[in-house]
Amino acid sequence: MTRKLASLTEIYQAKEDIEQLKQQKPELYEQLLHVVSLTRQLQIKYGYLGSLLMEENTPKYQPKFVRESVLSLYLEEVEKLKKRQDIELVRDIIERNHRVSESKICLLLLGAKPELLQGSMIMN
Repeated sequence: MTRKLASLTEIYQAKEDIEQLKQQKPELYEQLLHVVSLTRQLQIKYGYLGSLLMEENTPKYQPKFVRESVLSLYLEEVEKLKKRQDIELVRDIIERNHRVSESKICLLLLGAKPELLQGSMIMN
């Protein structure tokens, strides 16, 4: 199955949505950034985080080489984020920017430049 890559305009729109979240809900933004950073540090696929946030069961993203105790701590942090009353704002960003993958949205959160993400099939 092929998926059309997001255009640079779409990636910039996702970046703008992230910036709006940062301005309007700084605490939510910081907690999301914390979880995205944790995902990166633990070398867990961003698609797994996306599937958890969107309440989807996506076995292809399930971490295979992460100790159960570490994964349990990670899931606790994700659950703290999901229990926020304003979590729908994050889900809206993911849904609104569905052509921009979760991995690219996470990389934008971590400060990647949109031009570097255009057309790249980076990590899941």
